[in-house]
Amino acid sequence: MNIQAKFKNNQIGIENKDLDTFRNLDYYLDITKDHKSSFEDFCIINENGFNVIDESKACPVGYKARAGELLVQTLKKQGVKEIVYVQPRTGFAGISLSYLCKIHNMDLTLVMPASQRVSDHQALCIEYGAKPLFVRIAAMPVANSYAKKYAQQSSSRKYIKLGLYHELVIACGVRCVYDYFVDKEKPRVMWSAISTGVLTRTLQIALPDTEFRAVAVARNIQQGELGKAKFYGYHKNFTSISDYVPLGFETEPTYDAKAFDYMNRYGDQGDWFFNVAGVAPEPTINRKDIHSYREWKDLSDLNL
Repeated sequence: MNIQAKFKNNQIGIENKDLDTFRNLDYYLDITKDHKSSFEDFCIINENGFNVIDESKACPVGYKARAGELLVQTLKKQGVKEIVYVQPRTGFAGISLSYLCKIHNMDLTLVMPASQRVSDHQALCIEYGAKPLFVRIAAMPVANSYAKKYAQQSSSRKYIKLGLYHELVIACGVRCVYDYFVDKEKPRVMWSAISTGVLTRTLQIALPDTEFRAVAVARNIQQGELGKAKFYGYHKNFTSISDYVPLGFETEPTYDAKAFDYMNRYGDQGDWFFNVAGVAPEPTINRKDIHSYREWKDLSDLNL
């Protein structure tokens, strides 16, 4: 590559932290043997000679809703009343959780970085019914620590890690991908964007013979997050728009479009691309009514 990457790969080797001698493909398929997705099958389109798994068409709020469905269903059966998660200014995980909790009649609390004005993605979560708790932070790990402390205040609450990182989310995604390709020719090469790495690790488990390419668009990658994927670091900041945004399908220009850009530059015709979501719907609520600014050390929303 002849451009300077903004994000680095700190992983050594090809470790997939969701695979070991005990947790393998059969393990995840066994967990989900009774699960039937309520979402439509994956939609496959061709764009510039590439095969695109386009979740903007098949899944109302993106892949995270498909993969998170089993988790929400299971937590409800276990008696959990309220899911707690951290929603950054940009990201579809909180939107997907908001959608799932709404249709499954569960409470969702989202810890959000305080700001003068909530983002479109945060406003959409609130519109779907999520309760926002605003706190001023210097970095996302701080927000996660607050979210965990908030969840620990009640036995009916459950904290979920950033990226919807949970075994049931991995397992549900593995099941959906495996079932779709079980009687089809498997992709030779699959590209996707990577942040926490949940998606690429899931795909690697479901499609063990496929080669993977992962384009970091939001953060540096840590040990075990990349798996066996070949790493690319995008050359623009997270909030910047991709140099190339495809016209043939809807995709998030600050996220998935960056991975598609690099596949166009460095991939081969016939490669596959996983498009996590389309552009989020424009929220209709009045954001002026959402008081999202907090002073430093103001933890009143969290009651800590």
